[in-house]
Amino acid sequence: MTAIRRTISAMSGDGVVAHNRRTYIAENVDPTRTHLNIEYCYTPIEDAYHQLFDEALAEFNAKQKRKDRCIDNYYEKIRTGKQEKTFYEVIFQVGNKDDMGAGGENAELAKTILDKFYHSFLERNPNLHVYSAHLHMDEATPHLHVDFIPFTTGSKRGLSTRVSLKQALADQGITGEGRSLTERDLWVQKEKEALAAVMLEHGIEWEQKGEHKEHLSVLEFKREKRKEELAELEQTIERVQKQQVSIQAVEQIEAKPLPLSSKVAVEREDYQTLVTAAQKFVVQEKQEGKLKKLLKEAKKTIADLKVKIESLVAELTAVKEELAQYKSVRGQLRTADLEQENDRLRKRLRTYEDVISRNNLWSYFSKHKGRSSEKDTVK
Repeated sequence: MTAIRRTISAMSGDGVVAHNRRTYIAENVDPTRTHLNIEYCYTPIEDAYHQLFDEALAEFNAKQKRKDRCIDNYYEKIRTGKQEKTFYEVIFQVGNKDDMGAGGENAELAKTILDKFYHSFLERNPNLHVYSAHLHMDEATPHLHVDFIPFTTGSKRGLSTRVSLKQALADQGITGEGRSLTERDLWVQKEKEALAAVMLEHGIEWEQKGEHKEHLSVLEFKREKRKEELAELEQTIERVQKQQVSIQAVEQIEAKPLPLSSKVAVEREDYQTLVTAAQKFVVQEKQEGKLKKLLKEAKKTIADLKVKIESLVAELTAVKEELAQYKSVRGQLRTADLEQENDRLRKRLRTYEDVISRNNLWSYFSKHKGRSSEKDTVK
C-alpha cells in the first residue's frame, strides 16, 4: 500500500485580528463553513503585554533614579522601537487545496492533525506566549494561525522579563549560527518536524519536494561536523604545544660517551626534544629571513620617500619665490599702467581747454577754469 505524502507549510503572517476572528469576511472565505473554525484563545495584545510584563515593568521603574528613564507603556515602547517586534504570527498548513482541501474528504483529517499539533505547540514553546490562535476551516485549505509574544525571564538588561525572540528561543535550547542559519530558521524546522510526527501518527508522510531550505537533520549534521573539526583542531594545537621545548630544556640534555667510540648517546626522549628544537630552529630561521628581507625593503622604501620629500620641499620653495616675484612684477606693471592713463587724461583735458579758449567759452566754465589754473599752477 502506497503511503500518503503531504507537504508542510509554515508561513509568516500579519496577525490581522479582524481576519483571524472573522469580524471581517474576506472574499476567499466561505461563510457557510465559518462555524467549523476553532478559536483556541484570544486576548488583545495590549492586555497580553500587561499580563506578561507589568510586574517586571514596575520593578524596573522603581529602580530608576531619573524619571525620564522610566517606561510608561512597555507595549508602546516595543511598538515604536526598532529592536524587537511586538509579536510574531506563523501559519501552519498540511498539504494544499488539491489534496487536503477544506471541502474535500481529507478536511477533517487536516483539522485533527492541526488541532493536536497546536496543543503540543504550547508544550514545546514555554517562552512563546500565545495570545491568539485560530484554526480556519472556511478557506481553500485548513490552516492554523498562531500569534505569540516571545519573552525571556531573569534578564539583567532592561526589564527582568522582556521581549526577545532570540533569547526566548535560546532559553528553549535553540541557538543559531549567524544570518545563514538563524534561531528562527531552526525553530521553524523543528516545528515542521513536530507537525510531521503528528501527521505520521495518522498515516501521512512529510513530502519535502520543493523545499527551499535544507532539512533540519542535514543542518544539524553539518553543525556537528563543524564541532568535530573544531575539536580536532584544538587537539592538534595541544599536540603542537606539547612539542614546544624551551632553550633551558635543550641545555639540560646530557650526552653520554659510548665506550670504545668517539660517539655519544642521549636518551630517546632527549633525542626527540633535540629534533623538535632543530625543526623549530629551522622554521624560525626561515621566518627571520623573510622578516629581514621585508625590513630591508621597508627601509629602502623609507629612504626613497625621504628623497622624494626633500625634492618636493625644494620645488615648493622655488615655486614660492617665483610667486613672490610675480606679485612684485605685477605691482610694478600696474603702477606703470596708471601713470600712462593719467598722461592720456591730462592730454585730453588740455585739448578741451584749447577748444574752449579758441571759441571764447570760458565765461560758461569760469569755475572749472579756476580749478584748471590751480592744477596748472601746481604742476
